[in-house]
Amino acid sequence: MIDHWRDAPDAARSAPAPFGRDAVVAHVAELAVSSDAAPLVLVTGPIGMGRSSLLAAVRAELTARGFTPLSLRVARNERDRPYSLASRLCAEIAALRSGDARRTARATAVVSLGEAGRQLAAELRSALTVNDKLTVLIDDAHWADPASRAVLLSLTRALAGGPVTVVCTVRPSPADPASERAVLEQLRAASLAEVVPLRPLGEQEVAALIAHTLQARPTAALLSSLQRECRGRPAAVLAAVAGHLRTGGLQVYDRHVYLTSPDRPPELPLDLPPIEYLRRLGGTVWAVAKAAAVMLPLGTAATGLIARAVGRDEEEVRGALSELSVEGVLRQETEDGRWRFRLPLLASALTGCLGPWERRSLARLAVTAIWAGDAVADDRYLADQLVVAGRSVDARRAAGELLARGTAAMLDDGYCAERWLRAAAELATEPRQRARVLVAHATTCCLQLRFAEAIDSAGKVLSEYAEDHVDSATLLEIQLAYVVALAGTLDTAALTELCDGGWRSLPGRQWHRVVTRCIALCHLDRWREADEHLALLRHVWHRDDDVFAGLGLLVSECTGAYMGRFEPFEQAVADPTDWPLWASGPRFRFERLWQLARVLMAFGEQERADRLLAAHDPPSAYRTLPDQVVADSQSGHWDRALDTARLGLATGLSVGYAPSHTLVSRETSVILGARGRLTEARAVIERARSVQPVMLHLLAVAESCLDEALGDVEGALDVVARGLALAADRGLVVGTDVLWLRSAGLELARGDRAAARRAVAETGRTAELTGTGRARLCHLLATATVEGDRAAAAEAIGLARQRAQPLELADTLTLAVRHEVADSGLLHEAYALYGGLDALLRRAQLRNLMRARGVTVPHRAVVTAENERLLATLVTEGLTNRELAAALGSSEKSVESRLGRLFKRTGYRSRVELASAMLTDDYRA
Repeated sequence: MIDHWRDAPDAARSAPAPFGRDAVVAHVAELAVSSDAAPLVLVTGPIGMGRSSLLAAVRAELTARGFTPLSLRVARNERDRPYSLASRLCAEIAALRSGDARRTARATAVVSLGEAGRQLAAELRSALTVNDKLTVLIDDAHWADPASRAVLLSLTRALAGGPVTVVCTVRPSPADPASERAVLEQLRAASLAEVVPLRPLGEQEVAALIAHTLQARPTAALLSSLQRECRGRPAAVLAAVAGHLRTGGLQVYDRHVYLTSPDRPPELPLDLPPIEYLRRLGGTVWAVAKAAAVMLPLGTAATGLIARAVGRDEEEVRGALSELSVEGVLRQETEDGRWRFRLPLLASALTGCLGPWERRSLARLAVTAIWAGDAVADDRYLADQLVVAGRSVDARRAAGELLARGTAAMLDDGYCAERWLRAAAELATEPRQRARVLVAHATTCCLQLRFAEAIDSAGKVLSEYAEDHVDSATLLEIQLAYVVALAGTLDTAALTELCDGGWRSLPGRQWHRVVTRCIALCHLDRWREADEHLALLRHVWHRDDDVFAGLGLLVSECTGAYMGRFEPFEQAVADPTDWPLWASGPRFRFERLWQLARVLMAFGEQERADRLLAAHDPPSAYRTLPDQVVADSQSGHWDRALDTARLGLATGLSVGYAPSHTLVSRETSVILGARGRLTEARAVIERARSVQPVMLHLLAVAESCLDEALGDVEGALDVVARGLALAADRGLVVGTDVLWLRSAGLELARGDRAAARRAVAETGRTAELTGTGRARLCHLLATATVEGDRAAAAEAIGLARQRAQPLELADTLTLAVRHEVADSGLLHEAYALYGGLDALLRRAQLRNLMRARGVTVPHRAVVTAENERLLATLVTEGLTNRELAAALGSSEKSVESRLGRLFKRTGYRSRVELASAMLTDDYRA
């Protein structure tokens, strides 16, 4: 089979060789020109391994060394023409001897080959002058006819010790004659033949290939998907990447590329060479290959169903499957006899070749067989076939099964659940069933942050089914989903209209309207109004109905906590089971636990959130993207947090539940700032303000750190003051503990001790109000630094150790030593913590403090490398020399000297070259 997949990005096609193969190219080229090497070199590997491209790279390498290799490529139709390759090779050699410049690789001279091997050897030797070296490159030698292959093996012995080397690419096949394999083994044993197998690419090699192709680093999720579908075959990887680009399934953000829908297959073109090749194999084989792409998951029943689908008897189908095995497309498992595709991506490509009627007919056969008990498959396969079969099967039964499977998968497999439920809505005709499906679909889309789809389904329920076909509890659920979806699509105009009067005309009873309006107010950042509205009408929603009482209570607890009314929230955390809806189903328990955990994380209580979840075992391990970012950031898994945050910011998946986007933006900007990515950190903050402006005061600490890093203390203080004013205006307490701590430190830095003491008092008030560990830590630190209280500093350090948040602990230790209320030896611990986070800028700033306190900075070579990497990062961020000096705590003259040394060592001639290298990961560390 042809092993090139043409449909790859141009950048990939122009690459000199598959990534990770440079050493193999060099090795084969060396064998081709070495006088001591074996005369026959076989480059082997399955389809998609890049044999042909590697041979092209070898040819280019030999040409660059001054050699002129003789190149031939064997076509599939030559395997039935005796001595075809041998004849062509003789014609090429004859032309080489006569100096005929008009010879072509498609010469068809017919020669008499009695002792073909010796004759060819004589022709080759006579074509050479003394000290000449000739390399013959033969691509796809597995298509050579048996006689020509025998000639090549015979030729190998005749060329031993001579100046000719034959390099062939070969795809091994179980159909290769045993006698031929035995001869090859004898040649290998005699050092007359060498086999160079091409191994599948490892994960790092696939990452390098994608980075070269897209000029962006692939994420772990994308790499995992490609490894699963492509089995490390470079041609398949490139085809899959191109297919995902075609569907919009890849998004690039901050020089990283993300797979936005991991379960969505790439859209592969119908003219891929492997597909074209299978099509040319003949009617039965081609028909069986397409049907197999759908039917093979049905195991032992697949052969019979394929036979029915293609109108052939089972014996013919078995023959076609065996031929596909010989071609390297399928393999048969020894333990259960099932057929499987060697390359899963090829199954997707073949499915795409089916017309709508073909695909529907195959799906109908599969569904009917499963329903009749004649075949067995997993729920996911059945649901996928039900979606395709549509109304060609029992539509009511199909809709019911899709509803059940979609509802069960809404947390753990959101992409498939959304697809199944959307299909169920199209199949359902009875109004009550259709309403149930649309509600489930809207809820699933909200849980998976797919808000545009949620609005569509929720809107249909509210406009078509709300009065007659939806019960009271479901109506409230769909109204809340609609509000959250409006927020997720940034439709503030619709939310504002709903809050300022439109809520009174919502369908349902008064308690529906009260809870719905409250949620809408929260998403508009009108927290005080939301809290007052809910409290004023408590007598309406807090009735005997568990759904209204439960949801109203949850909203009241969480909103109250944000505003500093902590007692009800603390009671809920202490016993989340004391809630009207706890026993009403896993989805309600999931929502209860994660809302409480989300509020705890917003207050910096990651350890308590983890304990809450561990103690009550949520019914699903699913976490929304914002929750993952906050949890990973606070627990010190910064690379993972940043990777997830970039995905959310690239795709909009961080927008939705208030204040999700702000929290993601805060954590992202903190990480970027600590790593020296100051401009990018500020861009994240600015984007948060424009996209979903909810609880924006939470960004003030990160933004003030950026100003302070560049030496603007007044600007940093102004940012903090504006953040505190905004929180006060909204009636919010969440996040003000760290703002007051920042205020105390900045006021002290500019010499206003009275203002610093007022800030200390506010940290105490906030700690008393909320009782959280972070608020208490902030009060202890503020007291220690402003009042010089060593006891408070020691207590703060102990508390920070208990809380086990690496950045928080490192900052606590640094702050205590900087203000001389703790021993300088603690800086070693802070330095190691910053190192574990790869916080380059924080490490550099701490080194200045360590030198000032007489603390030895360890690992001088590491320090030099870090300083250079940080300097390159800051240059890439576009900082001026003055800003560089402020960030690094040095003079402009020192910065100029350091830049000069960096340019000299790396060879870059300008800031532009240096920045370009950093952006493309080509920086010479």
